[in-house]
Amino acid sequence: MKRVILLMAVGSLVAAACTSGADPSSTSVPETLTTTSATVPETTTTLPPTTTTTVAETTTTLPPTTTTTVAPTTTTTTVPPTVELNDEGIQAGDVWVYFGSDPADAIAAVSNVLGAPTIDSGWVEESICLASTRTVRWNDLWMLFTTGDTGFWTGGVPHFFTFYYSGPNPEIFTTKGVGLSSTVADLEAAYGGPMFELTESPFVPGEGSWSYDLQDWTGLWGYTSGQAPTDTVIAINGGQGCGE
Repeated sequence: MKRVILLMAVGSLVAAACTSGADPSSTSVPETLTTTSATVPETTTTLPPTTTTTVAETTTTLPPTTTTTVAPTTTTTTVPPTVELNDEGIQAGDVWVYFGSDPADAIAAVSNVLGAPTIDSGWVEESICLASTRTVRWNDLWMLFTTGDTGFWTGGVPHFFTFYYSGPNPEIFTTKGVGLSSTVADLEAAYGGPMFELTESPFVPGEGSWSYDLQDWTGLWGYTSGQAPTDTVIAINGGQGCGE
């Protein structure tokens, strides 16, 4: 660009000389030419600032996990009270009814388990016992009371002195698990030893008669269908009969 401007200036000087009629060759050209410089401004392109878009982070909060604890199921099994026969008397639920017990207390204890008696004879005079006796029954279980003299009481005191258990409904057992459906083998396993005895019945030929810890007024005794191990118990009695 500067070179073009310089040439144009020289051209102008030559033209001036020619116009004046002077000999161009005799024209003194100044040694130094004044050069006019034109500065062209630089063009600066300013780009718009870059816009940075910041995307906010999305945070998802999950609800807390709920843990459900199921309480264990507790099953309570209630065992109904029972009546058990023993060589010392009868256990009715949690109550022991010993031989020699008061009749009212004994009857109430057994009734609390078995219900009301099915038969109650009341007090009657008994020639064998030479005193008044009373029989109270709960189906196949008999409890006998007397005012006669026994090893428990003398002088006309009413008291429980024996029980009988025999019949078609084997619902009651001894404290060692022997019932009317038990075999002779079961009986011997429960009560076998020096206090146990099994012989032939003095009343029915072929049947058996058994006893355990038989004392003057206590003990267990009864009958079996025979003496073989597979024969069964047909009667369980306790105490001693009046007049024996």
